Order: sequence, then structure tokens, then C-alpha cells
Amino acid sequence: MVTTGRYTLADAEHLLQSVWGYPAFRYHQRKAVLAALRGRDCLAVLPTGGGKSLCFQVPALVLPGLTLVVSPLISLMQDQVAALRRRGVPAAYLSSTQSQSKQQSVREALRAGKLKLLYVAPERMKQLVATTPRPHVSLLAVDEAHCISEWGHDFRPHFRALGVHRHRFGKPPTIAVTATATPETQRDIVRVLRLVNPVKVGQSFDRPNLFLAARSFDSEANRVGQAAKLIRANPQTTIVYVQTRDRTDGVASVLKMWGLKAAPYHAGLPPSARRALLERFIAGTIPVMVATNAFGMGIDKPDVRLVVHLGVPARPESYFQEAGRAGRDGLPSRCEMLWTKGDLALAARMASVNQQTDKESEVHRKAKRKGLETMRRYVTTRRCRRRLLLDYMGEELERCSGCDRCGSLRRQP
Repeated sequence: MVTTGRYTLADAEHLLQSVWGYPAFRYHQRKAVLAALRGRDCLAVLPTGGGKSLCFQVPALVLPGLTLVVSPLISLMQDQVAALRRRGVPAAYLSSTQSQSKQQSVREALRAGKLKLLYVAPERMKQLVATTPRPHVSLLAVDEAHCISEWGHDFRPHFRALGVHRHRFGKPPTIAVTATATPETQRDIVRVLRLVNPVKVGQSFDRPNLFLAARSFDSEANRVGQAAKLIRANPQTTIVYVQTRDRTDGVASVLKMWGLKAAPYHAGLPPSARRALLERFIAGTIPVMVATNAFGMGIDKPDVRLVVHLGVPARPESYFQEAGRAGRDGLPSRCEMLWTKGDLALAARMASVNQQTDKESEVHRKAKRKGLETMRRYVTTRRCRRRLLLDYMGEELERCSGCDRCGSLRRQP
């Protein structure tokens, strides 16, 4: 039995089994959980589907007091809190979308010590420190921690103040988790959060069960037609990513004309509509979801067999996040990028790569330019696509397990 003072790994494993129904931790989860139980800071970089949330949710039930979770998306907080409460875990979130009475009831539960996990956005941390009697925070968890770093692809300036807020909460042991962080991003996370000799938990970004491919097209009709052919050749759960909201409806309509059951999803839809679409997708009644990148974090469906990008993401980290929705159960799955010459220019405009503002540092601009150039090379290269992506993430690849440049035994549709 591994002991950590008063808290043992056996305690955590018992909760993992009784509350979540999993028989045991994965190796990298085990290291992160042990770090939390021992009061150590931790940086966990685990790929999509690696079970990052359990690295702080399980210790939250073992440790006394409160686990404070900083999360960048309200929808992600809502989904995780709802899932925890269904399992009987006393969890809540605070956000600007709640009524004043609801926020007050959450604060009362916090003061009464009735919560084990409280989720907040980074923008609300300052207010939480100022207006709420400071609870005993046993663990601070920073979800999607790449948002802290100017090198990260979803940089959020409010995340930069988390090191200061952490100090005001008494410097609790902190775990930062993310699926995508280059070496530069990882160093920045450690520095900004002021982590002390953190336990670093890392897993290869390589997903051998995912076959990678990219194809160029001269016309939109041919591109969407190829997407339909791919879906017909892989008649299982599929996500089709597009770059703008207005394209979700158009592409979904064309796929329906091909006889496919598809639905559009984007952040402009009412929350109730998005949640209904997500529930139908998880249940399998919508086999093809045409979506912007708003359809991503927190999607817990292991059997997505095909992810098609109609366009080019601006950063490899974004592509890892989105393509990584495929094959989370470890079975063979495909990731296809269907692109035209205009996609790279559109990606640059959407990421404001060529736009300089006083609020944006040269570090951030440099990171965006590096990411866009890597994606340009990814779609145009005649060499291994997998090796190129992993090199960007600071990882060496010994052998490609499947891409269209290296060849594969899998039949190409």
C-alpha cells in the first residue's frame, strides 16, 4: 500500500471504483494523484482521452476541505459539475450566467463547508478572493492550463494572475492539467503558477490508433463531396469541423443531401439547443456532427471513428485537441484534413497572426506564427505528417504508426 501521510492511494482507488466505476488508475493518473495526496505541485500533460479530470477530482474527495478548480469554459464547468453531482459528489460552479440567488446559494454552501469541489472561471478569482470568506483550499486545480501561457493556443490573459490568487489562498498544492503543451508552454505554466519543484506527468502525444491524412481541393463542392464519401466509407460516429459558424448549416445540409444524418453545432446556438444536440450525439442518434471548435472540450464519447477537418486549424495544439476526439477507446480511427488554398489565409485572419495590438506581446505573436507555419507544412509536406506534429510538441518519433505519406495497411476510401 502506498501511504501519503494520513492519505493513502488505497483510499483514492476505493473512491475511483465506488464513485466512478473504474477498476484502477492508469499509470500517469496514479502519479498525478499521488502528487496531490502528498501535497506536491504537479503539471500533468496528458492527451485527449487521458483522464485528466480524475487527477484532481478523486484527490478532492480524499483530501479535507475544498478543491478549487479553475476552468476556462462555462459549458465545461457545467458538464463536469453535472456529472459529479450525478455521482453524489458535492460540487458546484460560480459563473455570470447564474442568477444572483443561485450564486448566493453556492456561496452559502461554500461557507458552510458543504462543497468538495468549486469550479470558477479565471475572471472570477479576484472577486472570489475579495467577497468570500476564505475556505480551506486543500488543492487548486487549473484545467486547460495551456490557457495560462502566451505560448499556448488558447491564451487567456486572466489566467496570468492565478499565481497571485494562489498566494492569497495560502499557496495550496496545485495541479495544472492540459492535453496540449509544448515545452515552452510547460515552462511558462510552471513560472506563472509559481509551482515549486512540481511533479511532471507526461504521456506521449502520439496516438498510434489514429490514421492521419490531408488532401487539397480546388473547389468547395469537391471537398464536401469527398467528406461525404469518407463518412459513407466509415459509417460510424463522425465529427466534421469547419472554421466558421455559417458553414455548419451549409455543410450539414449538403451531407443530408448525400443521405447522411448530420446536424450543425456552434457557439451561437442557445445553451439548451447545444446541450440537446450533445446529448443526442452521445446517445448516437446524431451520427454526424458538423461543428466549429466550440464542439470540443468535455466531449466524452469514446467511439468517434472519423474526424474530418474542412479547413486548417491555426495551431497544431488545436488540431491535437480536435482530431483527438477520435478513437478515445483505442480502436483504429481516421483524422482527415480536406483543405483549399484559402484555408491558411483564413486561419491566419481568425488567429490575428498578422494583426499587432498593444495588448499582445511579441512572445504571443511569435507563438501564433510558429503554429500557423507548422500547419502549413503539415498539409503540404511530402514527408511523415505524424513526425512533423510531434516534433512541434517537442517529441521524437521512432516510427510512424499510420499516415498517408508513410503508407498504411488500412484501405484508403
